[in-house]
Amino acid sequence: MTTGRRRSLARTLGPVRAAGRAATTALLVIAASTVLTLAPASAEAPFDVPSQVTDDAGVLGTDAPAVQDALDAAFNATGYQLFVVYVDSFDGTDGETWADQTATVSGLGAQDLLLAVAVDDRRYGVSVDVESGLSTSDVDAVDDAARAALRDEDWSGAAIAAAQALQDVAGPGGGGGAGWLWAGAALLALVAGALVWRAVRRRGARPRDASSEDLTTASTEDLERRAGAALVAIDDAVRTCEQELGFAQAEFGLEATRSFAAVLEDAKARATAVFALRAGLDTDPPTPEPQRRVALVEVVERCDAIADALDEQTAEFDALRALQARAPETLDAVEQRAAEVERRLGPARSQVETLAVTYPAQALASVAPNPDQAARLLAQVADAVRQGRERLATKDRAGAATLARGAENALGQAVVLLDAVDTARADLEAAVTGLDRAIGSITSDVADAERLAATGPAVRTAVSEAEAALAQARAAREGGDPIAALRRVTAAEAALDDALAPSREAAEQAVRARALLTDTLGRAESQLRATQDYVATRRGAVGPEARAALSEAERHLAEARSLQPVDAAGALARAQEAERLAESAARRAQQDAAGSAGGTGRGPSVGGMVLGGILLDQVLGGGRRGGFGGGYGGAGFGGGRRSTGGRRSAGRPSGGRRGGGRGGRF
Repeated sequence: MTTGRRRSLARTLGPVRAAGRAATTALLVIAASTVLTLAPASAEAPFDVPSQVTDDAGVLGTDAPAVQDALDAAFNATGYQLFVVYVDSFDGTDGETWADQTATVSGLGAQDLLLAVAVDDRRYGVSVDVESGLSTSDVDAVDDAARAALRDEDWSGAAIAAAQALQDVAGPGGGGGAGWLWAGAALLALVAGALVWRAVRRRGARPRDASSEDLTTASTEDLERRAGAALVAIDDAVRTCEQELGFAQAEFGLEATRSFAAVLEDAKARATAVFALRAGLDTDPPTPEPQRRVALVEVVERCDAIADALDEQTAEFDALRALQARAPETLDAVEQRAAEVERRLGPARSQVETLAVTYPAQALASVAPNPDQAARLLAQVADAVRQGRERLATKDRAGAATLARGAENALGQAVVLLDAVDTARADLEAAVTGLDRAIGSITSDVADAERLAATGPAVRTAVSEAEAALAQARAAREGGDPIAALRRVTAAEAALDDALAPSREAAEQAVRARALLTDTLGRAESQLRATQDYVATRRGAVGPEARAALSEAERHLAEARSLQPVDAAGALARAQEAERLAESAARRAQQDAAGSAGGTGRGPSVGGMVLGGILLDQVLGGGRRGGFGGGYGGAGFGGGRRSTGGRRSAGRPSGGRRGGGRGGRF
């Protein structure tokens, strides 16, 4: 699962330690020239952008330098980096989804935005991380500025206007309050090496990562160059991060940097191992070429993985440093917003009580505890705001920033919890409505089995399950769990369809698969969204099995969406698997949360509440303990919208999720 990662560290850090290393720098130059030639052709599928300005549609021409200047100005004023991409077509995908997927593939972080334009489609999308700190009105301003220029086919003007709007809302004195005031980081300014590292990491053109296919088809000589460049870069990255750790410890304390220190130690050990792997190739007699190629590919990939791990940690400290400058305003805004959210608690409790009259406890298991959990989070927010102001009074801006970040994240989680209660009735009512349609459809299938005289073992088994599912569905209409009944009916109908397939015409089967697919995709997406919300608001208690199942559900749902236009049957199978995995993830997450609550024996105290993966007893305690290092995922205070299958990459934690963007036609 991915989000918020920057993927630039191992590929752009060579200049930091260039002095006295002419030979290795030559390797870097050669490797960079090789990788930079891999920029995508006029790609319609989401791809890893090679630089801030990617014009595969060929519409910028001589205006490209002006666009880059505008993007640089926005970055210098705000700390936000805007990427722009022009292609011919999104190939049927909506603009916001295409932009979010491209941002994810490119490893963009919480402080990165992406404007994507499909020139021929006349569609566009703006991707913003939900933890960016930008408010809804801030994002609307950027969106409005870009759309106005696009309507006039002013391609370069759209990017320039978006950059200017970003500068207006997020810069010093802007309305967003999310800009970066670099003057507050005086301690870091004393150390030139770290500043050079950030400048290179943020501003340098970032070559596209070599895919496994790129590496396996490259020549052995090219692999040698790439491996050499990767080793030099990762060595520089590890050394620079050792400096960065010292700066972070001075700012935020040892407790807040414990995770960074552990990741750095692991990175050093992994870097030593990969250097040993490369050295082992220089044998006499020489290593055979097939084995040598495999090892060189492994060197590049392992260096890239080490860089990713380091980037994830340093990105979090970048965000905290930015927050220091606006900690007083953030604490005020959180307090005001918390009062608004608190007024939703009463209606939410009433909603749960009303639903409990109609639906069984099993159907409400994921939302029934939400109002009480939200109330506890709001109490923690109040304590965090109070202690944050106390830190400000003692000139401890780093401590105040850590508390403000935790309060923002906790408030965002409370909003997600209450939103889930608001949508629960609609989801349950939709299931009830869909149940009648599903009963009619599977009844027709059972009749079809009789009509076709299909009597094989597979058909008999499928018919038996269909009849049992029908009985459960009819009972659910009288007050049972409609979601569970609908899930069983749909699965039974799909199994019966498979069993009857040899007896049906291919066209008829495709029509039925498409009809089932729409409903299944909707339910899978709803289940996935509910489970994501549940995990996001109980992340300190949910274990790896639930998270792995959730990640697999996201992957299967994405595959179902991509197959939908061309292979309805294949898409249906993946959508059903996504629904099954999401339900499994929900069940495991609920078990984990229940076990965690029962094992602490601490109740709703300040010390035991988990906010965004960190323990507030580490934040709210005395001294310099900031509690940082566990990540600050989830929905932030900045107003971003929830995004199904948000910013997560397989098997890796991320710093955020995409989902606060905009898009449409122009």
